[in-house]
Amino acid sequence: MRLIHWPVILLLSCFINSCGLVQTIYNNAPEVISWWLDDYFNFTQAQKNVLNPALVDLHDWHRQQQLPKYVSILKDLQNNVSKAQISPAEACATIDQIKASYSQLQLEFIPIIIEIAPLLSDKQLQYFRTKLEERTQKWKDEWLQESPDAQLEARLEKTEDLAEKMYGSLDESQQDLLKQNLADSGMQPSLTYAEILRRNQDVYQILTAIRNPSISPAEKSQLVKEGFARLQKSPNPTYQTYANQMVRRSCEVISNLHASTSSKQKQHAQEYLAAYIAQFSSLSSSTPPAKI
Repeated sequence: MRLIHWPVILLLSCFINSCGLVQTIYNNAPEVISWWLDDYFNFTQAQKNVLNPALVDLHDWHRQQQLPKYVSILKDLQNNVSKAQISPAEACATIDQIKASYSQLQLEFIPIIIEIAPLLSDKQLQYFRTKLEERTQKWKDEWLQESPDAQLEARLEKTEDLAEKMYGSLDESQQDLLKQNLADSGMQPSLTYAEILRRNQDVYQILTAIRNPSISPAEKSQLVKEGFARLQKSPNPTYQTYANQMVRRSCEVISNLHASTSSKQKQHAQEYLAAYIAQFSSLSSSTPPAKI
């Protein structure tokens, strides 16, 4: 279920948004996620009355169990950026830590899914399918340009923006380095697009299946677990091979860019991460807001 990834987005948003905005969003995460999911399902008030307390409980768990792990990830990253070089293996280790945190969150979300899905009407499921189609078209417009050059430029723009959040301004040689690395990565957005379509169909079928009252809670839980497993390892071997390759290439790009950075840029990265370490540490120890 691709919908259940908000804490990972929150962690990565540290590199995009201000500390204060991240803190505000996190403290109001149950309301934000309820609103976001409502955009996909158009919940009734009765459904919201079931969903919202469950999101608050999940948020409490996440604050206690996951935020300290985020701090640990950021500290490891801060240590890495202080070094002259980051190996591809070290970069991939950070990605693996984030994936592990994501997997734990998915498991915690399963009871909410199997509680809410049976309450959905046929009309709401069709509404959900339409919203998935709209989101997929938006992705296609953003990433699946007509020419490889246009695809490269779109990816380069986002990668440069992320890198400059971390290191500060990149010089021309570093921009050229990024462009060449991305050009050599073998990206094939068409494969990702096909996988998105597969996932859309998968999540729709899972939600439809667990509405069946003859299926036991354990069977429903297993269906969702298997769906999450297919997010980690696609049943399409061509896509999975490609996804693994892209992760490896991303780790190499990180390694190559870091090796090109100056002492000033490395210091910028350390200070940048320090600010977010402080914010996540504060969030993990703060008192949760009132329940919605």
